Amino acid sequence: MVLSVPLALLGALLFAVSAALQQRAARTAAQRHHAARRRSPTRVGAGGHPSSAEEGAPPPRVSKLLVRLARDPLWLLGWAAGVTGFGAQALALHFGSIVIVQALLVTQLLFAIPLGAMFGGRRPLRRDWSGAAVVCAGLVLLVTVRGAVPQTTGQGSAVAVVVAVAAGLIGLLLLAARSLRSYAQSRTAALAVAAGICFCLTAVFVVFAGDDLARRGLLATALDWPPAALAASTVLGTILVQSAFAGGSLATAMTAMTVTDPVAGWIAGMVVFDAPPAANAGVIAGSAVAIVLIVVGVAVLATSPSLHDERRGSPGG
Repeated sequence: MVLSVPLALLGALLFAVSAALQQRAARTAAQRHHAARRRSPTRVGAGGHPSSAEEGAPPPRVSKLLVRLARDPLWLLGWAAGVTGFGAQALALHFGSIVIVQALLVTQLLFAIPLGAMFGGRRPLRRDWSGAAVVCAGLVLLVTVRGAVPQTTGQGSAVAVVVAVAAGLIGLLLLAARSLRSYAQSRTAALAVAAGICFCLTAVFVVFAGDDLARRGLLATALDWPPAALAASTVLGTILVQSAFAGGSLATAMTAMTVTDPVAGWIAGMVVFDAPPAANAGVIAGSAVAIVLIVVGVAVLATSPSLHDERRGSPGG
């Protein structure tokens, strides 16, 4: 438990750096794509104005977007930060409870504030620090009242149910995102929630893989299902979050994803891994207050001008 908290915070910092760099790269790629479409004579309507299909156009196809991003040094730097953060998260999950580790990932928003301010050329606002303080207070209270949670061996039947439910939710969110192609921020939120569910599944599979590795060795683990499931959820989550970054603001994507991940992690942890918590009045009341503080703080951070960039021009003019 002692090691899991700093490792989870380190992972959150690296994920925030990764998100800031990759979102900037993805938005730049999408803006260049739309600029090329505007210059194309087949995309210009009468009077030289963009056609109705161009207005509110969605980001480029995922395949084209990923090809462009794979050649972008800024995106690759963000990818490296994300991989390192994943390593820190995996170690945190090994030493602690998935419920606590996933809850601490909310601190990505705290780290995103100075990063967003740096990229936007502005200082963080007083409201940003107030929101950060409220989130920190909520997290400290949550970890304190929750206490140490013994992590049991994962239940195969339970994880199958969790994966089935998660797959259904992701499918519905993808359908919603498709119907919201003309509403950039709503589409981004739907994709980011789906990505958050994927990354929660990744955390679940990391715990299973780590348990396999400790009990059965490297070869047996490599031939078992957790590594394949881990790769699938991580790849799908990465694709979804890059599409979300390309179409909306950093605030919209990060808020939707960082709130979804801990909530889904809490549910998955209760169902699949963790022993039932002590359900006394003090724990329930403290948890309720902590959740309210976290939600209020996240709401303040999510609406901060330091994170919103959808009204800015494209980088570099």
